[in-house]
Amino acid sequence: DQEKMKNEKPSYIKSMLNIAIGGVAGVGVVTLVYPIETVKTIMQIRSEAGQPMTMLQIVKERMKTDGIKTFYKGIPAAIIRQFFFASIRLGLFFNVADYIKNKHKKNTLSIMESTITSLGAAGIAISTVMPLDVVYVRFQAENALPANQRRGYTGLGNALSRIVKEEGLKTLWRGWLPAMARAMALNFGMLVPYDKCKGFLSKYLGYTQYNYILSSAIAGLGATVCCLPFDNAKVKLQKMKAGPDNKFPYKGLFDCLVKSIKKEGISKLWSGFVPFYAFCAPATVIALILIDGLRILLGVTNKQYNSLHTY
Repeated sequence: DQEKMKNEKPSYIKSMLNIAIGGVAGVGVVTLVYPIETVKTIMQIRSEAGQPMTMLQIVKERMKTDGIKTFYKGIPAAIIRQFFFASIRLGLFFNVADYIKNKHKKNTLSIMESTITSLGAAGIAISTVMPLDVVYVRFQAENALPANQRRGYTGLGNALSRIVKEEGLKTLWRGWLPAMARAMALNFGMLVPYDKCKGFLSKYLGYTQYNYILSSAIAGLGATVCCLPFDNAKVKLQKMKAGPDNKFPYKGLFDCLVKSIKKEGISKLWSGFVPFYAFCAPATVIALILIDGLRILLGVTNKQYNSLHTY
């Protein structure tokens, strides 16, 4: 026991590692699945314009028009945004969870503790990176617009400076409420059901990679159903332009959802479901397995099973 305590990392080192691990996992995910996220955003914008298209139709159209590079437009901004977002969203979750367990000398968090921790971490994370999130969405939205309607940002710095100069500083936090709802739904769906599914499936599959992958896929499905309407509203609010009368098409989250239902039908709130789930499921699998492995490898946790098993 003394040898174990000697090798134990100080809590502040573990906290820093949790934050770094979250960022690394986030960057790994966005690098692999960014093209799918781009297709989802284009589907939502086309639906809003009354031109709904399937995932395959969009891929064929964009490949013919701009080639494969169109699916990676804005990825530098996405990587920077995801590093900070995931560092806070996941790093804060694990730090608070570890603190609660150590303080109360227990190996598990209750459903309530897991829920509050996941929602709080997501809310703080998205509030911090909102300016990067707005730029991230606008780069993706460019792919769905005619050439004469594109803003023509040349990079992250150019986009941030032009938004502030042309639209005002507060524009960098436009769509904060749906972004907050989306982030909370995603974090809750990713971190809480994942563990419960693993516990149930362990009776049949044990704590194996098959269990982790299937549990991640189920958690990704729940997160998709919960957060896609908010994601849809977030995209519309963040990319919208003022009309000839100098008025914006939406006043806020509720107004955007109501107008979207009236114009497109309630089912279109889940426009982009297939690509979003195709993004969400592998993203959840990659992120959680990568986090589990890194936390064990770097000595943040010495649990026999992965770090989320205790939740």
